[in-house]
Order: sequence, then C-alpha cells, then structure tokens
Amino acid sequence: MQKTNSPKLAFYYCLSLVTLVIGSVSVGIIGFELINKLFPLISESYYSESGVKSAISGIIISFPIYYLITWNIYKGIKKEEFSIDAGPRKWLTYFIIFISSVVMIGSLIGLINNYLDGEATINSLLKIITVLSISATIFGFYFTDIKSKEINHSFNKKYFLLSICLVLIIFTSAFFIIESPTEARNRKMDQTIINNLERINSSINRFYSENNRLPESIEEVVTENYPYIIIQDFIEQSTNKFYTYNAINDKKFELCATFYSTNLYSNDYYSNWKHDKGYQCITKKVESWTLK
Repeated sequence: MQKTNSPKLAFYYCLSLVTLVIGSVSVGIIGFELINKLFPLISESYYSESGVKSAISGIIISFPIYYLITWNIYKGIKKEEFSIDAGPRKWLTYFIIFISSVVMIGSLIGLINNYLDGEATINSLLKIITVLSISATIFGFYFTDIKSKEINHSFNKKYFLLSICLVLIIFTSAFFIIESPTEARNRKMDQTIINNLERINSSINRFYSENNRLPESIEEVVTENYPYIIIQDFIEQSTNKFYTYNAINDKKFELCATFYSTNLYSNDYYSNWKHDKGYQCITKKVESWTLK
C-alpha cells in the first residue's frame, strides 16, 4: 500500500524550493554581472565582484542540496514512500510554477517597457533573456512533472543533466571576472596599510598645525600625538617597524610601505593613495586647513 508521509514530503519540497530560489537567483546574479562586464552601460560602467562572490557561494551550497533533495523525492515516489498525488507535492509544485510564471510575466513587461522607453539595449535585452531562460526552464520542468500521471525518469534525467551543465558553465564563467582569493587577501592587506597611512597623514597634519613645521621623524609624530593615536597603526606588519617617513621640503613629505598588489587601475575611495606592488613611497602635502 502506498504511503503518503506528508510531513516529510512537505519538508523536502519546502527545502528544495528554498534552495532552488537561492540557486536560481545566484545564477541570475552571475549572468547579470557577466553581461555588465561584457556589455557595460554608460550609466553603469561597473560590475559587482562582491555580488558575484556571494552568488558563487550560493551556488556551491544550494544546488547540491537541491539536487540531493529532489533525488530523494523521486526515489521516495518510486519506492512508494510518497504518493505522486500527495497534497504537499501538488501545492508546492504549483507554487513553484506560479513563482516562475510571475517572473516570466514581469520580465516580458520589463522588456516592453524598456522598448517603449527607448532603453532596449543589448545589456537590458540579454538580462531579460537570462531571467526568462531561468524561469522558463523551471516552469517547463515542474509543469511537465505535475501533469504526468507517473514519474518520467528519462525526462527528469535529461533535465537534471542539462541544468547541471548550465549551472557549471555559469559557475565556471564567474571565476573569469573576479579576483582570486589570494588577490582579495592582498587587496585587504593593502587597504589596512592605506588606512594606517591615512591616520599617519592626519597625525602629521595635526603636528604641523600645532608646531608650524613638519616632524623630523615618525617617532616625533608618535610622541607628539600619543594621546590621540594607536601605536600599532604606525607600525608596518611586514617589518614590525614604524612606516617610513621622509620630509621633502617644508610642506611636502612622503610615506613609504610595502604593498601586496597594485591599485593604479582602480577607481575606488583610495584613489589619492595610488601605488604599485612592492615598496612604494607616496608623496603628500600638508592640507591647507591645517596651515597657520
């Protein structure tokens, strides 16, 4: 006699739905950022590496769970642990179909709206095609599945093989537009160095404001500003010594440090601290608001 086991089946379908949503959104994010990278808009001439990294994480976690849970569902139906006509299966499958239908309708509305608004660019068209492709694939599988009187194992196998291939292609493509873990670590280390140099620069400006001259050494800056500083910010981790400071003239000085990467081609907040990889000296001038 075929069992229903509704609570377990409902759990499986709810978990598969959540992981499917996370995985699909992650694939869409990577697809969008690939499009932004290859076909940038003038108004959006950037792409988000942090978004791609989050999407990669989403794919790594969600899709293995989704495929495992879905495999368990069909294995349970085959072994008659679950009924193919069980209420949770029908309700949650139609809910998935409903969500994918809404996404497709929204995408088509967006396509028409962009055309009427004169914004039907290759970028926007490809993004809409991406959303339509993902939602149509999900809709097609679950609509065919729920309408079948019995499990079509051949159809399911083809669907899963095709979806796995597409996910792997998107997943692999993401690594061509993001920095490696080593590069990310080096960039964060450089950001810490720049943060420290910013604080040293502020302390030198404060010293100048109070003494009307540049300090003779970094040690003099530390001594003069001791109540306002954290000593560790003045010490370079790679050498465990004070950062190098040299006075150039009465208003100019340079701060030197060993950087792990280059930011010469980036347009970030630290554009006034441009540096190449390796030992670099950056020239600064006493800020005008500190002058007496």
